[in-house]
Amino acid sequence: MNEMDLKTMVRLSRFTHFIDVSKEGGMTAIYNSLTQSVMYVSTQLAEALKNIGIQTVECFIEQCFQEDREEAYNLLKHLWNMRCLVEEDEDEMIEIGVLQKVLEKPQIMILYLILTDICNIGCRYCFFEGGIPENYKFSKMSWEIAKKGVDLFARTLDWDGLQDTDAPTIILYGGEALLNWDVALQVLKYVKQLKDCGDLPESTLITLNTNGILITEEIAQNLAEYDVSVAISIDGPKEVHDKMRVDHLGRGTFDSVMKGFDRARKAGCNVSACCTIDEHNLDILPDVTRWFIEDLGVQGLGFNTLLECNARRIPRPVPYSNTVAESLVECFKIARDHGVHEDRFMRKVTAFADGDFYFSDCGGCGMQLVISPDGYVGTCHAYCGTKDYFVKMSELENPVDHPYWVEWRKRSPINMPECYDCIALANCGGGCPHSAAIVTGSIWNVDTSFCPHAKRAIDFLVKDLFNQHFS
Repeated sequence: MNEMDLKTMVRLSRFTHFIDVSKEGGMTAIYNSLTQSVMYVSTQLAEALKNIGIQTVECFIEQCFQEDREEAYNLLKHLWNMRCLVEEDEDEMIEIGVLQKVLEKPQIMILYLILTDICNIGCRYCFFEGGIPENYKFSKMSWEIAKKGVDLFARTLDWDGLQDTDAPTIILYGGEALLNWDVALQVLKYVKQLKDCGDLPESTLITLNTNGILITEEIAQNLAEYDVSVAISIDGPKEVHDKMRVDHLGRGTFDSVMKGFDRARKAGCNVSACCTIDEHNLDILPDVTRWFIEDLGVQGLGFNTLLECNARRIPRPVPYSNTVAESLVECFKIARDHGVHEDRFMRKVTAFADGDFYFSDCGGCGMQLVISPDGYVGTCHAYCGTKDYFVKMSELENPVDHPYWVEWRKRSPINMPECYDCIALANCGGGCPHSAAIVTGSIWNVDTSFCPHAKRAIDFLVKDLFNQHFS
């Protein structure tokens, strides 16, 4: 990038966006959707910049500034450094190319062990079960397969590239993972052994995703002993939860879930709640959030939006997506006021605050290994039933060189030209490739159900930053 002077011919970057942040105060945010840099200026100046066309810095100052030309130059130079103003003939695709190189090689940091694809309940929206084809043979993972999966993960980690803040993560998953507790416990012991001898980083985390029903006092004590984070699926108070999270006879599961929740917390486990957003709680999500925090006392909370599957498509996808976008903003504000970490929105907050390009919203994009109960390994657990993007573990030498992981790592808005002019380009992460494929036939198409959330998040973050510092 050259230095800007008065004679430099400038234009707006294609990545420059304007957001009204204070109509009464006449202030507008200028936001670069590639670098996530933001600057607040008078609405009058913002309107002038929208019409700058192509001209010299000197001409623009003469047209728009009657006083303090030095201050005006410094302001424009700041926009130049933000990359909101660029040279007349600058090729901005060079910046895109630099970011694209980051995704040339997968970076495996997550291991999903699908300990079983059997579940003890029948949630009405389950995308995992919704992806299971007819005549599928359900099974439980053997210890031999689980051990091979952990060993493959340990070998695949880029030890040289690990930063001090990196935390490789092993997720015990299902179906219902606790239906295969014996193997789960063997995994916990084995991971500790590998950490003790230096074959896994000491920072490696273990998470159990569970409906909580099968958590006994003994299991809870073991989970606490091995420092397992326990994420329990709860959709809200009893009358809300029991509408969708039911057993195979259609009966609500809330009471049984809460017994397991209480046992895990009493044992000293780090317990968080995972809430799936569907029509049963969509319109009352802020109230559900307050219930989680004020009544249930959770310190960690994660919202899961519906994912498309062949068995059940997202009902009313447009109003659903728009309402989710607004509700997640409100839920984040409630959680923030109470000092509670809400995982989904915090991903956006962190990327925005750090000014980082958020390449993927899902670990399936070249960052995880998913081990199926029958010994296959793939990129995304939504394909565990069909085995699309899965290969036999015995035939996989190095995932980071395999075409599946190479392709999925590149699946990001930075490699999707239709996303380049979107205000949420750097903060979106691209939503769910699987959902995009179900709707459009290709993981490379836009997950349109995710777009409202991504765009609303940026609008909120830019305005919230202004209100925090200037109101």
